Amino acid sequence: MPQAMSLEQQVRYLLDRAEIADVMGRYCLGMDLRDWEMYRSCWTGDVTFDVDDFGFDDAPSGPLGIDTWIASLQAFFARLERSQHVKYPVSYAFDGDRAEVYAIMQGKHWRTRADGEPLQTVVGYYRDLYLRTPDGWKMSASKEVLFWNEGDFAVIEPGMDDMLGVLRAARQSGGKQ
Repeated sequence: MPQAMSLEQQVRYLLDRAEIADVMGRYCLGMDLRDWEMYRSCWTGDVTFDVDDFGFDDAPSGPLGIDTWIASLQAFFARLERSQHVKYPVSYAFDGDRAEVYAIMQGKHWRTRADGEPLQTVVGYYRDLYLRTPDGWKMSASKEVLFWNEGDFAVIEPGMDDMLGVLRAARQSGGKQ
């Protein structure tokens, strides 16, 4: 906790951290349950999700409409039977109604396959930007920094291709990605 804070500031700091941690929990649970309204509730209207580390040759970048981002996730997860995402915050930097948060990330993806292992795991961290809104803290930007993958990448490869197809189509349509 930052030094030289009044008791009121300390309480606000802890409440802000707790609310952001709750958003992270809904973010992960929404993806894993495929509850897209829960997932949507974590974000401001438009989002920036940096996918540079995903390994796409021509990954679209810049602001995305939330509907486009969710459609890309639906395409990705449609090929998976199960997933489990964990996002654990380790660093908060508050600046008024903005917060940059670093979180340890692990995503497990399961798809039964006749010709290989069914599990793929991605390990790294998220660097997220949160904004305080009238409805509480919401994510407005996220960068997924990949440290390594474990297991069989073929588990997620078709879904990644589908996801990229949605993002490319949005970019080519001239609308907000």
